[in-house]
Amino acid sequence: MCLVSFASCEKAGTELSDLMIIQGIGVDYKDGLYTVTVEILNNEQSGSPNGDSVSENKTKIYSMQGETVSDALRLLTTKSGNLPLFAHNRVVVINENLNEKTIADVLEFFVRNYDSRASQLLCVSKGKTAEEIIRAKLFKDTVKSEILENLLTESYNRSLVPRVRVIDGVNALQNKCGGLCIPAVGIMRNGENEDYELLGCAVYDENGIISGYLSNEEAEGMAFITDDFREGFLTQELYTNEFVSIVINKSKTKYDVFTENGRLKYRLTIDVSCDLDEVSVMEKKKSDPEILRDIKLSVAQGVSQRVEKTLDALQGPEGADCIMYYKLLQLENPRLFKTVENNWHDVFSSAQTQLRVNVTIRRAGEEILKDNETV
Repeated sequence: MCLVSFASCEKAGTELSDLMIIQGIGVDYKDGLYTVTVEILNNEQSGSPNGDSVSENKTKIYSMQGETVSDALRLLTTKSGNLPLFAHNRVVVINENLNEKTIADVLEFFVRNYDSRASQLLCVSKGKTAEEIIRAKLFKDTVKSEILENLLTESYNRSLVPRVRVIDGVNALQNKCGGLCIPAVGIMRNGENEDYELLGCAVYDENGIISGYLSNEEAEGMAFITDDFREGFLTQELYTNEFVSIVINKSKTKYDVFTENGRLKYRLTIDVSCDLDEVSVMEKKKSDPEILRDIKLSVAQGVSQRVEKTLDALQGPEGADCIMYYKLLQLENPRLFKTVENNWHDVFSSAQTQLRVNVTIRRAGEEILKDNETV
């Protein structure tokens, strides 16, 4: 009886046609106002039997200005006539130039709003405004935010850039020592249309202010350092001036933190397992084990170069501790961390890293390449 009574008091649900089902949000800031651009599903097309009998576009795009992100999003109702639904949002695009605002100011709404998901992906618009990214002229009948989400997800799965969600951004900025790397995207021409392109990562300091960028190659080293490697590909030149292409299917990074002569040092041991995808070395004069040893040395060198470039960029004047070296020190030696915490930016910049890469070839792929040694 109680269940029946309570059910009778429930308010009638809101029809989907009366909601703005948001797929992507772009945030710009200029002249004291936020400009928020949203891509929403076209309910007219979604509600038709064939999906295209009412409108040729799957989505609609609206922009609105406000003094806060929340203000601008709520004012969108005056344009669309529908209530916003944030639960289905895929990606948040943030302008690289926020003037006096920080990325923490932008994330404030997405953290506090009850309907907003913490798993929304973050990216930074490079060379374009966030509005231009959301309004990119892609092929028709596409959900732009879905394509952008797929680009970020697949790039992460290939260990090209880190995956940064709203919750990741908030957590990284909670500590005064940590920085944040967010994938950067731009727009490239594709005939009469446009495509999204990956442009490395934007680097934010501990205050949430952008300080520089990592190139695509520099961003690749992030996954090895942070032990978040999933799968990757590497084409490397051998000592015979030939090339080998390999698939890295597994990587494990072990850390060791210590001090030497009063200087902070990190020892990174990276164990890499890979399969040979293509080998152009077929010299009959060289034995199979010798070829494999050359390949392993070349792969180790390629991984080391990527890691070293990433470290050089992050420890430079335009970098920040996006690899959480401070966290490793805090776990390994909390007493020492307390003494350098207030001066961490300088300590991190001068910290040295000793790197060792161990390569195992799991599958050679060619019968002529047989190694009797443990590889």
